[in-house]
Amino acid sequence: MEKQKNLERKTIKEWIKYIQEKIRNNSDYDSVYEEYKIFLENKLKEKPKNVEVVCQLAAVYNELTYQWEDIYKLLNEFIKKYENELTDEEKSRIYTNLGYYYDDQRDGSKRAIRTLRKAVAFNPNNSKAYYGLGADYYGAGKYDKSEEMYKKACELENNPIYKFEYANLLMVNGKYEEAKIILEELIKKDFEFGKEDFAKIKYSYIANKVQLKEFINIEAQIDELMLENIDNDYFFGSDLESLYYLSENYKKLVGIYLKIDTQEDCQVPYEELPIYFYSLKRLDKFDKLEKSFEKALKFKNEEIESIKNGEFLTECTKSYKKEEIREIKRQIKNLKVEYEKY
Repeated sequence: MEKQKNLERKTIKEWIKYIQEKIRNNSDYDSVYEEYKIFLENKLKEKPKNVEVVCQLAAVYNELTYQWEDIYKLLNEFIKKYENELTDEEKSRIYTNLGYYYDDQRDGSKRAIRTLRKAVAFNPNNSKAYYGLGADYYGAGKYDKSEEMYKKACELENNPIYKFEYANLLMVNGKYEEAKIILEELIKKDFEFGKEDFAKIKYSYIANKVQLKEFINIEAQIDELMLENIDNDYFFGSDLESLYYLSENYKKLVGIYLKIDTQEDCQVPYEELPIYFYSLKRLDKFDKLEKSFEKALKFKNEEIESIKNGEFLTECTKSYKKEEIREIKRQIKNLKVEYEKY
């Protein structure tokens, strides 16, 4: 019966509405995507030049276990076959989608950047392509170029998410006053964001104030953000604790870490130990610093012994475990350096 109802859906709009309902109800919608895929493939046979259909089909491949090669083949063959019959805006849309799929993690793929540049060449008003370029240039470590692309995206479209990423990039480039203007605008528009996105905006807003040394009421704002996001998987403790560190509230920071450190079987995460050690020194808690350092070394040495005593299944496993031990020894060396600083 359910399958028959799915087949009765005649338009993409009807399918999208139905899928959205399934997602809202937390249903198992993989089977729905499979049916939608069949619907789109049949539509593409009927109308092989339909850009909306091919873009929707690529999106379905993406949902179905990230079928990257199928996506690349689908979009590349489509644009190659119908290039002379598509409008510039349609070509731009295809290249934008392809560029996003080429680098879904935004690591700065050269192929993604080349493809998105084609998108803006065909349509200079394509804000989504400029936004993607901003993310990819950031992933490639080209922050000035990233800033340029984000700025262009914001000029073309009044999109709060674009503005947020642009503000973050301005902070990366040390332009805190410019970032402040944007973040102060966004912080007043919580109704436009989901809870998680607004938490990110509040975090950046506070972090930017810290960089500008605007410490008035800053502790209360950090406390509020921490309480609001106790159950928010987006935030790691270190994200919020770093705000106390940057605002030089070492007492508050040490208080948080002591709750972990005083538990016999718990350890402050390795990557957070440097700021914990530094904060203890700033508070003249040298006895506690020594105990924390010794405890950290003990945990690391136990990790090495645990790896050494594990069963070796293959030569590959042996090589991997040797590499793991080398990494832990490197961490121990770094801990000693941090402990002896200042």
